[in-house]
Amino acid sequence: MDRNTVVTLLKYKKWADAATLKSIISLDASADSQKRHLMLRLMNHIYVVDMIFRANITGQSHGYTALNTPETPSCDELAANMNACTDWYIEHISAMNDADFAETINFRFVDGGDGEMKAIDMINHVLFHGTYHRGAVGWLISECGGVPPKDVMTVFLRDHNH
Repeated sequence: MDRNTVVTLLKYKKWADAATLKSIISLDASADSQKRHLMLRLMNHIYVVDMIFRANITGQSHGYTALNTPETPSCDELAANMNACTDWYIEHISAMNDADFAETINFRFVDGGDGEMKAIDMINHVLFHGTYHRGAVGWLISECGGVPPKDVMTVFLRDHNH
């Protein structure tokens, strides 16, 4: 287990989430309000799942009854929430040892089913789940006439991983 690689991937996630929200903010809010709303719903879904897995990793109750919230936060709220959540992951993972990554964690899915995953698999889910949804948001940004972020790992490593 290479903790430094996981931390770098989380820093990439933090950067990509922020760049995506910045692209959403730059859109004309009145141009296509339904698609813009969907973008915020997708980004909020990423955040909610991140929070659910954060609770699962720490053995705490997350309090969510769905994979999104009834209300849709603003871009600014999402930016602050997502940033703080990913900072938590970076801090928590930086303090984990190899045995912590291999630990099997039992939890309950939001739909009530029982789950069991290793901590590293939960972390990987958080990393890759968001990538999938940011791709959909990027497509929607393009459909609204905006410019989606160039949120590829190579750009992050070249320009932002210092």
